[in-house]
Amino acid sequence: MAEFEEYSQRQGFGYTLIKHSKSEIRKISDPIYDFIYFDQTIWKVIDNPIYQRLRNIKQLGTTSWVFQGANHTRFEHCLGVGHLAQQFITSIYKNQPYLDGEEDKRRNIKLITIAGIVHDLGHGPFSHMFDNLLIPKITNSSDIWCHENASEMLFDYMYDKYNLGLEKDDVNFINALVHGDSNKVSNGKKQWFYDIVSNKRNGIDVDRVDYIRRDCHHLGQPPSIKDFSYLMQESRVIDDEICYPQRYAFNIFDLFNTRYKLFKIVYLNRISQCIEQMICDILLSVNHIYKFDQIINQPEKYYKLNDSIIELIDSAEGPEYTKAQAIIKRLKMRELYKFVSEALVPSSTILESNDKIKEELYTYLPSNAQVNIDEIYVSQGKVGFGSNNNENPINLVHFYKGSDQDLKIQGNDTTTSFCLPKSFSEKFIRIFVSNVQIIQYIEKAFDLYCKNKLGYKPINQDRYQTPEKPITDFSQINKF
Repeated sequence: MAEFEEYSQRQGFGYTLIKHSKSEIRKISDPIYDFIYFDQTIWKVIDNPIYQRLRNIKQLGTTSWVFQGANHTRFEHCLGVGHLAQQFITSIYKNQPYLDGEEDKRRNIKLITIAGIVHDLGHGPFSHMFDNLLIPKITNSSDIWCHENASEMLFDYMYDKYNLGLEKDDVNFINALVHGDSNKVSNGKKQWFYDIVSNKRNGIDVDRVDYIRRDCHHLGQPPSIKDFSYLMQESRVIDDEICYPQRYAFNIFDLFNTRYKLFKIVYLNRISQCIEQMICDILLSVNHIYKFDQIINQPEKYYKLNDSIIELIDSAEGPEYTKAQAIIKRLKMRELYKFVSEALVPSSTILESNDKIKEELYTYLPSNAQVNIDEIYVSQGKVGFGSNNNENPINLVHFYKGSDQDLKIQGNDTTTSFCLPKSFSEKFIRIFVSNVQIIQYIEKAFDLYCKNKLGYKPINQDRYQTPEKPITDFSQINKF
């Protein structure tokens, strides 16, 4: 029983909550948590081809072309989220054993752990590139397709195809947890359950904690919150909401701040976005062959789709692959699309659609400019600390004081710091081109667009320039 005792000690489980034999427990090594332990009911969800596809989808999409350590996958992340979800709800039950009966505790621990494990099951090739760039260009439906919907589709398909040891009501509850939407089930589940995996109230959930810690680890950057366990161990449910000790307010704010920095520096890196546009063009050019717009609604085909699609296209034969293979060759030769310019705008600014901006840019071009409108790419984005509006995200978090653990206190600026930014989100417009020869034309056109639409010109851009004479003899470099 040594392995069970190690498992129970690491998870913080009491013997009254879960009883396992040694043969029912499996562990997997993880660079963030040392070991992750799940019982066989959890591994039933993991050990099948539908779930294993996540091993071939990179967590950060094209980021590894810029940050070479970022090669971790959705598989690792999802197991990490399941691990934290298991720990989180168990810690709450340990602090407040009266919240549920013993049988309900065991069931809720299992289902919320599974929700963490399957929350990203529906991601397509190169993660967010697929749903943010490709899908809007190949579908005309008014319905917004997202990876959460695909996660639900694949999990339902997995339930029908394999014996997961779950009831249909369990599957519906798990899908609702993935969406963070209690309205998707009608059995009156407690709202705080939905704060664990996909927290729509304030954004503090195990999904965010794991990707911040895991991404920082693989990027070689120190995480803002090295160990989330102390926050989990002291969290409490008050008025059906998870609350934290007030003394940790700044630690939680730093979590939001790190998210902002990761988006600003890594997730929305300019070169990475250039590569996203290239991969999107590759998939667009073969959509008539692979029919991605149809596959996204066909689970038996969609689960076979992953990052390897690029190599499949590159090795295919036939004239219909010529355009895609030409872009793949550019990608492998590092002849990338180019960043042109960027304008930051307040988060309250209402912007036109990407296509509308592109069309207007085209009107600002001189008559002698030989520019194909399809060579211009517009990207818009919103970067923030976490909340959907421009307020301090800590204001959405509730705390408690050690002197009264049943009194819920709303977070505010004065409980965090007086050295805080005035704004907590921003928008940007970025322009890219596939033809390096037209950069100057497009840059001037974008200057005019910003001046007319925004009232100011973007700053002169500092674009990376390849040295005319590459350094090959390093012995000649002066040593200081």
